[in-house]
Amino acid sequence: MPTPHAPAEREPSATSVTSHTLRLVLNALKMVAFAALRLAAPFVRILLTVLGFLSILIALFYRLVSAPPRSPFWLLFGFGLACGFVLLLYEKLLLFLSQEPAANRH
Repeated sequence: MPTPHAPAEREPSATSVTSHTLRLVLNALKMVAFAALRLAAPFVRILLTVLGFLSILIALFYRLVSAPPRSPFWLLFGFGLACGFVLLLYEKLLLFLSQEPAANRH
């Protein structure tokens, strides 16, 4: 005979189910984005490194060889530094996407 004060089974609330579903979908999207960025990483690294390095070399070449009035030194030098900065942001994004969510850590 069941007792009148038996603990009732707890049914999941709608907000709990919704939040778990949303978390699952976001984690799936995060994994897909990480996979795509990770596959493109070698090409992105090579492209940004070569563009940045060549831009800085050409900027130094213009500074040393060309006449002073129309030298695009700062434009090329800034572009080279920007390539390095974008590469740094790309690596940080890969690191962020590769981390396990805090709720799933044990």
